[in-house]
Amino acid sequence: MTISHSLLPERLSKALQSLKALQLQQIYFAPVRHHSPACSYALKHLIEEVQPTHILIEAPSSFATIIDQLLHGDTKPPIAVLCQTEISTFQPTTLLDTTEDDTDNLTPESITYSAFYPFCHYSPEWLAMQMAKKQQANIQFIDLPWNLQTDLSIDLEQDRSLLSETYLKHSQYIQCLMQKLHCRDHDEVWEHLFELKDYEEIAYWQTFFVDTFIWCAMSRLDYSQESLAAEGSAQREQYMLSAIGELKKSNPKAKIVVVTGGFHTLALVEGLWKNRLILPKKADMTQFNRQQKSGDKDQTWLIRYSFDRLDALNGYASGMPSPAYYQTTWQSMLDYDKSANEEQTGRENRQRQTLTLLSEIADKLRQQSNYNNLTGFVPLKSAIEQAILLADLRGHNGPGRYDLLDAIQSCFIKESIDNARSEFWLTIRDCLSGNLLGEVPIGIAQPPLVNDVYLTLKKYRFKLDDTNQKLTHIDIYRKPDHRQRSRFLHLMTFLKVGFASRVDGPDYIHGQRLNVMFEDWRYAWTPMVEARLIELSQKGTKLEHIAISKMQMDAKQFIQNNMVSASLLAVEQLTQAALMGLDDYFNHILDNLADFILSEGELDSLIHCGHRMVYLWQGQTFLQLKATSTLLTLLNKIVQQGFFLLNKLKQPEIEHQQQNLQILLSFRDLLNYLPDQLDIKQLKQDFYQNLHRLQSELNEVSLIRGAIDSISYLDSYFSQQQLEENININFSLAAQNEQTINYFIGIMSCAPELVIHSSILLDSLDKLLIDWSAEQFIKILPDLRLAFSQLNPNQNASLAEKIAKKYHITDADLHLQQYQFSENQLQKALSLELSISEHIKQQQLTDWFKH
Repeated sequence: MTISHSLLPERLSKALQSLKALQLQQIYFAPVRHHSPACSYALKHLIEEVQPTHILIEAPSSFATIIDQLLHGDTKPPIAVLCQTEISTFQPTTLLDTTEDDTDNLTPESITYSAFYPFCHYSPEWLAMQMAKKQQANIQFIDLPWNLQTDLSIDLEQDRSLLSETYLKHSQYIQCLMQKLHCRDHDEVWEHLFELKDYEEIAYWQTFFVDTFIWCAMSRLDYSQESLAAEGSAQREQYMLSAIGELKKSNPKAKIVVVTGGFHTLALVEGLWKNRLILPKKADMTQFNRQQKSGDKDQTWLIRYSFDRLDALNGYASGMPSPAYYQTTWQSMLDYDKSANEEQTGRENRQRQTLTLLSEIADKLRQQSNYNNLTGFVPLKSAIEQAILLADLRGHNGPGRYDLLDAIQSCFIKESIDNARSEFWLTIRDCLSGNLLGEVPIGIAQPPLVNDVYLTLKKYRFKLDDTNQKLTHIDIYRKPDHRQRSRFLHLMTFLKVGFASRVDGPDYIHGQRLNVMFEDWRYAWTPMVEARLIELSQKGTKLEHIAISKMQMDAKQFIQNNMVSASLLAVEQLTQAALMGLDDYFNHILDNLADFILSEGELDSLIHCGHRMVYLWQGQTFLQLKATSTLLTLLNKIVQQGFFLLNKLKQPEIEHQQQNLQILLSFRDLLNYLPDQLDIKQLKQDFYQNLHRLQSELNEVSLIRGAIDSISYLDSYFSQQQLEENININFSLAAQNEQTINYFIGIMSCAPELVIHSSILLDSLDKLLIDWSAEQFIKILPDLRLAFSQLNPNQNASLAEKIAKKYHITDADLHLQQYQFSENQLQKALSLELSISEHIKQQQLTDWFKH
């Protein structure tokens, strides 16, 4: 499966000659794919044969500060280096996004940019460091410091990996190879050409690394120098060239092995050799030294990593998928070396690995009852045989990952492939991905955010010595230190750290259980909490700053997508900021909230804002709110803006009327819950004056008309005489039966007791029913049932007695249940039942009735 050199472009043919010439100068390139067992195996044999004095690795030069930690005996992959740098930028100071010209609302702010550099046991870079330690070779990291990489045109909004392979994935050359080799993606092409070579072929590193060089160099030819400069590769490669040249210039006898991503190797080879070895000039070294010194701005930490985060199928940007699978592949290679090639061939090794993995997958599937019948001995045996046969058919030296997956799909799925459940493939993926968690030496420095959170929790007397769940009872009103504990727990919950979950307590977001005086939380400090904090570390060093950034991003996204009104979002964030103790951000939102309220055009959103502001007011002691006068002013503005938006109630569509009815009732409730410090009496009077002013425009909005009449009567803004006059007017419109019934439903939705206590309402409805035809009655019946469903059982009983009295119906006639039957009635009932049963059989509906 060696790549043919006969048709290479002239540029690559020359590069291959330069590659050999550099080896004569004791500079050996190992163009690798990140996290490739085959590349690591070839690199192992390269280092053993060459015995280099220096090993140079593509990683930011600032990593030199933690090289002792990387080589520590207690460091066990998967681990990663977390690299961070802070850059001054400008951020909008308002809740809403600013325009490009609106620079007055921008303030300077320091933003933390982060990137991960992961290692697993079979990463070539990890192997290079371990072998350098074993052979006492010098290790040097030769890539541009991270803070300088952030200055380049790189997408910093996403989680970054310093081992990105984006260009290889999208190369036209690899796309053509995929089609020619009938592979599904670039990972299968790579496995077909490299990972499944015979072990002896891989160990012959000269040929293997020439092949990887050609693979990557051909991919690189798809891209212009301008695009590489825009992406940052060209600048990084110039820095690496200076590092290699500077070493060779200062130490001409050095034996150097250079381990870089294969995509960069062509540029490095061409930069170092142009018919002779090119060493850096003084100007190049001046720039190199200046850039190297800027690495002091980087902060680096060694952290634990895990296989599931390393898996390309989970969104990781670099390297191979299915880490657990390739970990077993790597171990098989090492076992092959240790056995001195006597016990098994490489092909037999891969077959044994396939048998072991398929057996483990079958065991996992058997644990799920849905798949117990799919993974017996016969399907398992068939899958093993098919994986081996597929490998032979495809020219592989033993089964690979894709051979294994195809065998599983063929032998374990008994139905249509399209119908295979997602849980099935999730189980397969979990088996191949694994969940191994690395280890780092005890006592090493952690990212500031992890340390800060840990020490803060210790200060608040949380027990963090084990991972068992514990319960904490927080007296949020009487103990100030407990309030601080609550704030920090709310902050961690908002950021989904996973440390604690609230079991009980007042909910000021949704206005529930506000009379509860305590909070109960369950908490536990686990590795997953650390992992989440490490993820958050790339966003900053303080939870409070990260939370504010998240709230700003949420606001921008929600408003851009029209997911929520600005005023409602502002009040929600106001409450969240209060719960988390973000006083400055709370005051910032409060200062802008009046503008959002005055620009609010939806009555529903506005009333929601009002209720949430009332919840805030009710929790002012626990939340330690100081701006109480501002809250009162804003509540008053909400009510006044609500009066202005009452015109929304004029919408005639029945769906809008039903929605507006609930909004009207919610507005009335808001007025009843307002703080006593406001002039509630005057506000209620203004509310009903505005409603009555609308009455003449509500001729087609009878549901709302009935609701307004009923609540006006209930709140004593209507006398009984005024109510009955309105009832008479609305029920006199006999020709408009639907409008009349909607008016009745409006009354019943707000004050169902009126149908019992107001004889005129019941009499008016009775007269209307008498005049209806059977067809009209059946048409209106569902609406009537809805209206009377507002009554409770006692009210239903009272209404029934009232109607019975009017029509001289005895109490016994009101009962629907019959307890005594004559013999004749029983015979008739039995005869009817037999007749119905026979009819069901004739219609072949027996099975239907069973369901």
